Amino acid sequence: MPKRVVVVWRAGPKWTSGGVRDQPGWDEHAEFIDALVAEGTFVMGGPFADNSGSMSLLEGVSVDEARRIVADDPFVENGVFVLEDVREWDVFVDELTSRPASRAAS
Repeated sequence: MPKRVVVVWRAGPKWTSGGVRDQPGWDEHAEFIDALVAEGTFVMGGPFADNSGSMSLLEGVSVDEARRIVADDPFVENGVFVLEDVREWDVFVDELTSRPASRAAS
């Protein structure tokens, strides 16, 4: 099982009203995330429905590596996001990416 890390953000002091795409530096943030997706590090992420923050799932990195990576996010650098938590996640069930072999087939 690959190492996975959950990153939780909260809205920072520069968060303006509206959704995530309305925030200052959205284009730069989107380019940053696209690059992480292209290299296989960023698996999924998005804002909470109430616009109070966001959550991201990174793969194949340690907690320390994740902290270094996300520190370079333009949303962090310009105060739109504040890092709230980074922790390794032991995924036991993942129906999105793979299905374990059935026990009945054994």
